[in-house]
Amino acid sequence: MDIIEISEEAYNEFKAYLNNSGVGSYNLRIGYVGKDCNGAIFNIEESSELPNDLVVELNELVLYIDEKLVNEYEGFIILSNKENNGEGLELKPIKAPPNPCIGCSGC
Repeated sequence: MDIIEISEEAYNEFKAYLNNSGVGSYNLRIGYVGKDCNGAIFNIEESSELPNDLVVELNELVLYIDEKLVNEYEGFIILSNKENNGEGLELKPIKAPPNPCIGCSGC
């Protein structure tokens, strides 16, 4: 099992996004932010390695992911805009937990 699944197209688009955003380092952390009506939310930010991290090297990118996140979500997929049906770059878990939301006025 790969911890990170990413196509060459998505890699190139993601790296261009980082460059255009002025990110100073390709050392990045995938972190858990919380949940909303659509499920778990994750972010990617510049970081350095922490003791419980798994380290994934993708060409020039180095991704740090807490081992607990990998165990719970089985890793992550990064989709390009095209792969995501024109909805932009997307980071999503390989194993998404069932969404308990059955509808709310905020959705």
